Amino acid sequence: MSARANRVTEAYLAKCTAPDSRLRHALADLDVSQTKRAAWPRLLPRPVMVDEAEFRAFGRDLVTIYELVTSLPQRCFDGDFERFRAALGIDDRRGALMRRLLGDGPPPLYGRADMYYDGSSFKLLEFNIGSALGGLDMVGTLPKAYLRIPAFAEFAAAHGLRYLDMGGDLAEALRDAGKAIGAGEPVVAVLEGPGGMAVYGHQRRAIAQLLAEQGIDCRVGEIGDLTFRAGKPHLDGTGVDVILRYYALEEMLAHPDGDALMEPVFRAHENGTVVVWTPSNVFGNKGTLAMLSECSADTSVFSAQERAVIDRVLPWSRMLGRRGAGSDERFIEECVQRREQLVFKPTGRFGGEGVLIGPEVDDRTWREALAASAQTGCLVQEIVRPNLELVIDPETGARSEWYALWAAFMTPAGLSGGGVRAVPPGGTTVITMINNTKVRNTCLFTC
Repeated sequence: MSARANRVTEAYLAKCTAPDSRLRHALADLDVSQTKRAAWPRLLPRPVMVDEAEFRAFGRDLVTIYELVTSLPQRCFDGDFERFRAALGIDDRRGALMRRLLGDGPPPLYGRADMYYDGSSFKLLEFNIGSALGGLDMVGTLPKAYLRIPAFAEFAAAHGLRYLDMGGDLAEALRDAGKAIGAGEPVVAVLEGPGGMAVYGHQRRAIAQLLAEQGIDCRVGEIGDLTFRAGKPHLDGTGVDVILRYYALEEMLAHPDGDALMEPVFRAHENGTVVVWTPSNVFGNKGTLAMLSECSADTSVFSAQERAVIDRVLPWSRMLGRRGAGSDERFIEECVQRREQLVFKPTGRFGGEGVLIGPEVDDRTWREALAASAQTGCLVQEIVRPNLELVIDPETGARSEWYALWAAFMTPAGLSGGGVRAVPPGGTTVITMINNTKVRNTCLFTC
């Protein structure tokens, strides 16, 4: 982190060393609704501080990366979406479904960038361009709760702490989306896939509460809960104008009724009775970052300024198993030799599923994963070493170190907030809430 962020962090830790410090016990004093508390089951004992100028500069770079990713069909495939999606390993059926909601232009800027801080700058690991974003309900809500604690409010005032509040930016984006079909104040439905509410219901209800605080009429349910009247979707008997989509294409394709559930939503979107936000996650495919990395030196594809952004924020990345890329045997051997420097990420999966950190697995496991991915596709990326955040245990006062995975949330307004997922050293460095119970979440304050 910058010298300023480090100074503020050290001052916070120093305040927490006293056993009777109210700042040290701030997490226990958080006043949040039961809905939101249920959505955040595992929290780090403190927020993380970030230099606001540095964070905003990275946010501007992310806008550029988004623009480059969404322009890849035009820049590299002569505007042919079919060639583009085939180069990403997306088959005909999936490509056709993605195209139905996409339209002729790129989707609106909306996504979550996951990154590490390598000691001098942020490095982009993944850019989840699409609607199913985890953690957004915490971005502004948790900082507000901290600031209601007198000890924290006093510290924040003394050190000029601020925060980005995604709720307002998201509400504005959804209102703008509703205007496309003539909705004044839109009714928004946060929709899960079949059975999704049993697993993620607490998180979706927290998003609905966040939007309600911004004056949005928001309903929560599963795609199968929709009914249709004259082609318009209804939820709980109320017409829906905007769908904030949390059902994924892969889960719908795996469900026996997936096509039947999606078809009326497709038609409603195409006929202008509802807006699906956002329409397609094709640009969130991990292979798009490999395309940027591979072409970063090509002056015929990117300008000098664009190449500088790619080189500044994106680690060396390549895709394995892409159609038309030639034989993968030589590349597999190169990756085997470089195992200690690389991470393996299957394309088309999420939540850290299937990710392998080269130094954490043996040669056989690594080679087998690479060989299998020659048919299914994967991203191979140079490892970025994450920074460590120090935390004071509220009960014992002991200091501990945590690896930090940073998140930057983007909306049409640009950078709209951030957060951190953290894990203690000693186990896997794959930081995901889905399959690692040691992971803790927290919010960001800028300084």
